[in-house]
Amino acid sequence: MHEGKNNYKEEIDWGKVSLLLKIGIIGALINLAGDLLSGWSVRDTSLAGIEELVSQYLTMSDKRIFWSAILGLLGAPVSVFGHFGIYTLIKPYSRQYAKLFGMGTLGLFALGGAGVHMSSLASAFFYKYITAADPEIALAASITFVCSFSLPLYIAFFVFWLIHTYAHIRAIAGAFSPYPRWCWVFSIPVGALLFSLVNVFGNYAIVNAITVGALTLGNIWALGGSLLMLDEAKENHEKIPCSILVMEKESKPEFC
Repeated sequence: MHEGKNNYKEEIDWGKVSLLLKIGIIGALINLAGDLLSGWSVRDTSLAGIEELVSQYLTMSDKRIFWSAILGLLGAPVSVFGHFGIYTLIKPYSRQYAKLFGMGTLGLFALGGAGVHMSSLASAFFYKYITAADPEIALAASITFVCSFSLPLYIAFFVFWLIHTYAHIRAIAGAFSPYPRWCWVFSIPVGALLFSLVNVFGNYAIVNAITVGALTLGNIWALGGSLLMLDEAKENHEKIPCSILVMEKESKPEFC
């Protein structure tokens, strides 16, 4: 084989990809359970601004906070295994996008559970008890707490998430994967946006819970869509060209 080419027909373990996607969906469902536990409440509309947005955590029991944190801590990293399956499908088609996607995926694996979900619940726990101790300083102290401890983790997470999302959408929309180009719609931001639209129904417990879990639901949307279209991806892979020239810039397949 000419140096610099990847074989399009390189062996892909489709059973392994399917298993990884299924494990990812299970992990995302566990994470979603944690999101729903933390979000299932009605906001106090007598308050305004940030205080209204976080008021639901004041009535949340310690047990719910604990289990929400644990479910997210376990579920978030497990859900990332599904994206390792998608990485396997991008790699034969583009080293560039596979490298970006893999970098973003590793960041999500490291930061999704402990960095975002767990730290968010720790902030809610802090706000709940500082409000009970001194309502006058509760909001300001909580904002300082979040900015000092949680915000750096959020920033790092979303940098990796943006890299992951860009590579995912660009690889599929640009035909650097066996999926049809239109399958870029099975991406996290599209799913998260669709589920976040429930906000129009107002301040209800189920609406607030879905809103809190919108990003996780977007993840389920992405993994579920990828699994749904896996058979078609396999058919496409078996029909497409023998090799691809991998370059620093984007490249298109060389047909046999």
